[in-house]
Amino acid sequence: MFEAEYPDYESIPAAVKHLFTSKDGKYVLLGAGEIKTVDDVSRVQEGLRKEREDHKDTRLKLSKFGALDPDDVVTKLDRIVELEAAAGGKIDETKINEMVEARLRTKTAPLERQITTLTTEKGDLETAVGAYKGNERKRTIHDHIRKAASTAKLRDTAMEDALLLGENIFDVDESGRVVTKDNVGVTPGIEPTVWLSEVKNTRPHWWPESQGAGLPGGQGGNAGANNPFTAANWNMTEQGKLVTADRSRAEQLAKSAGTTLGGPKPAKV
Repeated sequence: MFEAEYPDYESIPAAVKHLFTSKDGKYVLLGAGEIKTVDDVSRVQEGLRKEREDHKDTRLKLSKFGALDPDDVVTKLDRIVELEAAAGGKIDETKINEMVEARLRTKTAPLERQITTLTTEKGDLETAVGAYKGNERKRTIHDHIRKAASTAKLRDTAMEDALLLGENIFDVDESGRVVTKDNVGVTPGIEPTVWLSEVKNTRPHWWPESQGAGLPGGQGGNAGANNPFTAANWNMTEQGKLVTADRSRAEQLAKSAGTTLGGPKPAKV
């Protein structure tokens, strides 16, 4: 991890230098509102990943007494009980049992340490796999949003906002489809193209002012155009065209409007 404040620029870890600013003779971490891009977040994650890797070997060494020769030290420590028993004078049955138990501990101690090491490595591997899956999920969501945004002719300047918002409301289901999650303020289970059609009413600044409104799947395939299943744009002819061209998308548009394929016209809001 890194600190929130450093006395000089050289003390800041290289991977996160871009996240600090000079203030009152010190370097302090930028506020949450000052970090605006996906790249900023990705650089922080990469910096943290590298830092964890750098500390991994150190942590394993410390588990065996740090900079000392670990194998030599632990072998001698394992034999202390046995040597003390042997030096105690007369060897009776009790002493023999103690020596046997000490010898067993000498043999099993390395195995126990190996189990501890493997358990630690297993945890690190699971963490790495989890991070990989998270990054792969985000990449898949971004790819689908970019493709839908290109078709919808989204402004280039709006892409960053669309990606950041999409990370929070989309997920990848078991079949690999990118769809909206439940309870995130949008219609659940819809794909990015339909989501853009739904969100156009609340974020019109994402589109050029000169862009005309058409029907989804119509001229240019504009996914941000009016939805023929809504009360305001109810059009059964266009609904039929959508069902013929892409039934799955038509179902999502109908769901977004508050109805179903073949269902009643939704009430005006």
